[in-house]
Amino acid sequence: MPSGFPHVLSPDDLTARRHAHVAAFLAGRALDPAWLTAVMRDQVGEGLLMLTSSPVHGLANPTSDLDFIRIQEAAIDGPRISTKIFENGHHLEVVSFSQAELTSNLDELNRLAALPAAETVAGFRAWDKTREPRRKQTERIVNGIALDGTAPYLEWLPALSRVWSRASLQTAVEQAVHAVLAEAAGETRGRVGYAYNVLLHLMDALLSHHGDVYTTRKWYVLRWTRHVAAGDWCDERLQAVASDVERLRKGVNAALEPAAAGEPLAGAFAAVVLDAVRATGTAESVTVGVEATGSVQPYLAGASLLLGSGNAVVLPGVAAGTDLPLTGSPVALDELAGLDAKAAGTLLRALRAGAARLRIGYAGAEAGR
Repeated sequence: MPSGFPHVLSPDDLTARRHAHVAAFLAGRALDPAWLTAVMRDQVGEGLLMLTSSPVHGLANPTSDLDFIRIQEAAIDGPRISTKIFENGHHLEVVSFSQAELTSNLDELNRLAALPAAETVAGFRAWDKTREPRRKQTERIVNGIALDGTAPYLEWLPALSRVWSRASLQTAVEQAVHAVLAEAAGETRGRVGYAYNVLLHLMDALLSHHGDVYTTRKWYVLRWTRHVAAGDWCDERLQAVASDVERLRKGVNAALEPAAAGEPLAGAFAAVVLDAVRATGTAESVTVGVEATGSVQPYLAGASLLLGSGNAVVLPGVAAGTDLPLTGSPVALDELAGLDAKAAGTLLRALRAGAARLRIGYAGAEAGR
């Protein structure tokens, strides 16, 4: 399990800051917490009511929604749909969950946080297939502020931070792999799109590692800018990674200039991802493998067809029965650029078509235990 509270503020101070955000937001809408509580009780019944999302994080604006989550004692069956309430010109939304299913989710959050990194990510990605509340709603609950100013589930922030940080970090790794493959295959613009994704998910991974967890992607850059300005990094290694992210962020657009088409780009993004994996204590090294979801079948002269589970892609110059590169022999992330253009292009086509999937491995530092 994670040790210590991840945020620079103590739990009490963080709760007080978030309550101040919520109070200012409600005051700006001329909304009284007691009136809101009465309206919600009348519309959806008794239960613990929490305001969530942008007002809690101090990111709300005049058009922001009022999103509530309600926890009730009685069991609830089936998928959830938000209840929309229109009262005195205000649009309120609330979704309800039972205490039993929330308890199960919080236990699962603790369990995933204690697993090796690859297993944490696998559990995170499978979460929404079987669980209520969903991932997004679980994050909202942990960060939520009740109308009495308390944060009922803030004690789960350390587990939430570790799980969310690892999930975002792996997405950054995968996007870095795509950037390296695109560059090796001779693409000049596709690699830049992947590089932007690397930056966004690295920002979210580092923010989450520091206790600032919020799953809405549109707020990543604003939250990042705010954190960089404050400079509240856990240690010098993380600060160095953050400085590299900022340097790459400010210069990535230059790679779209025609004159930069032949300049290397992807290697720097793969390197900063690996630095982040190490600085967060997730692992010391990362490996990249590939798993095909089907087999390479005969198709046309000079080309085969990779038939996956519901997907297919033409592979020029690949013989039928051939295994995809990296299928049986993963390589280190920092060695991936050694693939030739043909192998990189073949992998990229298969991955984009969904006829193959990446297998990311972590080693060293107990692989994130």
